[in-house]
Amino acid sequence: MPDHRLEVPGASLRRLAALLTAKNVLDREMAAILGRPMEKGPFGEFVAAQVFGIDLCRAANEKDYDGEFRDDFLQGKKVNIKYYARHDRNLDLKEEGGPDCYLVMTGPEKAAKARPWVIESVFVFEAAALVQELRKRNPKKKIGVAAGVPVDLWESAMIYPRPVSPLLRVTDAQWALLALFSASAVG
Repeated sequence: MPDHRLEVPGASLRRLAALLTAKNVLDREMAAILGRPMEKGPFGEFVAAQVFGIDLCRAANEKDYDGEFRDDFLQGKKVNIKYYARHDRNLDLKEEGGPDCYLVMTGPEKAAKARPWVIESVFVFEAAALVQELRKRNPKKKIGVAAGVPVDLWESAMIYPRPVSPLLRVTDAQWALLALFSASAVG
């Protein structure tokens, strides 16, 4: 850890302010693309909608889901989209009255202090089946915000970079779009 007592007074604050100014300019440009604030939720929803053919709800504050799939096997299914910069195997779930499925995009499992906004993995869970399996495995376990999901369930729900789940197949075109957001592409 650097010894800030050896710095010129205020140098770190000036540099931080300059970087924040640059970040704010970029955030405004990205928010214009998203049509919503540049935050993790809107970012994930926008990317998922573009890649997987999801019609997003008009209101960003829809209670139980973010949109509906337009195409494929999941056509018409209500989906809750999650983006986590770090894959820590937790998932915000709704035990009852939630979406038909969860589409989860995550960054790396072990992220440094600076968690880059990258997409390393994508998962799709059938909501009712996931809740039922979690209940079966541990009836006393809390299901809700930051619910722990066992590794084997994450593995069986993966659609990118390894196509495991039969619920949604990633096409070559979708693969190329997701790769734009990998750590090797965006640093």
